[in-house]
Amino acid sequence: MLHSNIMSKLNILFMTFSVVTLGIATYLVSGMIGTIAGSNGKLTVQIVTSGSVSIVLLLISAMFTHIASLRISTTHSIISTILVYLVMYAYQLKRIYTDKRLKQSWKDPRKFQERTLQKLLAENKDTEYGKRYDFGSTSSMALFRERHPLTTYEHYAGDIDRMTKGECNVILKRKPPRYGLTSGSTGKGKVIPISKESDVTLFEGIVYSMAVLRKDVFPQRSVLQKGLLFYTEPTPRVTPDGTSLGPVSRMDADKKLFCAMVYSPPLASLNETDPVVATYLDLLFSLKDRNLGYVMGRLTTAVFSALRHLEKDWHKMVYDIEHGTINSELKVSEDARTALEATMVPDKRRADELGHEFEKGFCGIMRRVWPYMHYIVAVDATGYGDILAEGYAKGIPIYSGFYSSTELPIIGYELNQGQLGGSHRYAFLLTSTVYEFIPEEDMFVQEPKTLFIDEIEVGKVYELVGSCVNGLYRFRFGDVIKVVDFLDNCPVIEFQYRSGLVLNVRAEKMDSATLHNVITKVISHWPKVTLVDYACAENCMLDGGGDQNEVNPYYVIFIEVDRDTCDQSIDEVDSAGDQGIDEVDSPRELLDISKQHLGMVDEVLCKTSFTYNSFREKAEIAPPRVYLVKPGSFDKLNEFVMNNTTASHNQFKNPRKLRSPEMVGLMMRNTIECLE
Repeated sequence: MLHSNIMSKLNILFMTFSVVTLGIATYLVSGMIGTIAGSNGKLTVQIVTSGSVSIVLLLISAMFTHIASLRISTTHSIISTILVYLVMYAYQLKRIYTDKRLKQSWKDPRKFQERTLQKLLAENKDTEYGKRYDFGSTSSMALFRERHPLTTYEHYAGDIDRMTKGECNVILKRKPPRYGLTSGSTGKGKVIPISKESDVTLFEGIVYSMAVLRKDVFPQRSVLQKGLLFYTEPTPRVTPDGTSLGPVSRMDADKKLFCAMVYSPPLASLNETDPVVATYLDLLFSLKDRNLGYVMGRLTTAVFSALRHLEKDWHKMVYDIEHGTINSELKVSEDARTALEATMVPDKRRADELGHEFEKGFCGIMRRVWPYMHYIVAVDATGYGDILAEGYAKGIPIYSGFYSSTELPIIGYELNQGQLGGSHRYAFLLTSTVYEFIPEEDMFVQEPKTLFIDEIEVGKVYELVGSCVNGLYRFRFGDVIKVVDFLDNCPVIEFQYRSGLVLNVRAEKMDSATLHNVITKVISHWPKVTLVDYACAENCMLDGGGDQNEVNPYYVIFIEVDRDTCDQSIDEVDSAGDQGIDEVDSPRELLDISKQHLGMVDEVLCKTSFTYNSFREKAEIAPPRVYLVKPGSFDKLNEFVMNNTTASHNQFKNPRKLRSPEMVGLMMRNTIECLE
């Protein structure tokens, strides 16, 4: 473990400030007492002024004393320390009101949902859309359910297109300050209007969840410990009318200034659009700070990938810390390099500490280089959380904090207290979105009936439907949840899966329809074969997370094909059958399939999915590993699933997404070809 350093230079400095401020206050008080005695007890302007200044100085001295008692990140300045201290405690005070409102809503969720709907409808009743569906006379959730259809994005596409070209009062009364861009699978992502209310709800929700996490779950974390933020600036885009367009996670200038104070990467790093450069800088400046308190990563895949970069490039980072430099190989603009190097101070002692720990290996490395780290905040949608917990982040709990999507602002707050290995459970935020629920068995019915929040049951699985401040009403955004408990009268839920979603290693959200089209198109170009079946997984399902030399996540795709018997002679078919399934070791004896044919999967994925292609171009997703499997492999898989689940033959469907290491392991044992 790294050496202890409880009292930093900043701690000593603030203790000095406290003593000096207290001394000045004491001097003023003694002078005030003398003045009062000389004036026979009468109040004068001088006495009142001295008294007021003394009180202020005593409060400032108390604040400095408290700051001096806290663990302070070594990358803080005096000004940032004071500003962050004041802002964080202001949010703690605001949390009192938020807590009270949440608890009230959880006691009577239907009442608050009715209020939220009336607020949404009243705001936009005079828009074209509001008049189209008679928002003005809709007085209840039940009546709204009768009048307004369930919707998907296609329902809004035309209206949103008009809005992006400058038309006003279409869906929203006020012009949205920006548009969110979801991941697209056919060339263009879905463009979602993001209202000002939605932005405020999202930001306040993040701050609230972080305040709960620090105060209630990890009170030992100081408000002055910075976090490690993994952030790459998205490529700037605008709509035809010039409004900002991009991921909801994109930060404006004000949020970047805030983040530069509470996270270790400096402002210049937050403007980097190259993910390799951004990750290097995020890690470099965080490694300088041994008092780092937590990690903020959007997805566990991002955290895992960044730590693989650390394992690969730690020698360069240690050199930079020792010499106060920014690696010359990084493609950074001259202005950015100048700004970044201005914050780098040579620190041989820290470099030696880091080098010593890195040389020991990378199991539990986060706790060893950041001994005061308390938690990781990241959504674990793909199983990388378990790999982190057993490797790089051993002993550090992973907490998602909140549940949200591009289409809806904050959906719920996590309740599991970030315990290591615990499931992520959420209680609904009921004041910005109205929720409806489609029972899982009715999800593919043409006109499914929906239930309200007071009608759903523990143990049941539902597709989530939302009406929200972004102008989407009774919107089916694809999330499927399970009700696991109640908090007062509010359902507590766990996320299950995204309807239609198969793969998601970088928030690209590859859906089942797109993947199916890609696989069938690729195999149509393979010589003399027909598709038997296919399945896929993320590489985190492989033993040890897959290829240890690959720092980026990737898809694993298993394909079983059969030779087209129309092109085979009877002798060839009989010969293949005589070998037996387990004896077919190479596809080339019966199939004319080369590595080039397997590589077509990546090529067609790039041509088909805009988002996947963008991640491949930036090298944030590695090429897929495409495996051919022995004849009969999917029969074995189906038998395994039937023997290990409650599925009956009548309801059984071949799994396209392999959701357990056991299933992936079974397929790997039947592999006969791989694209390296």
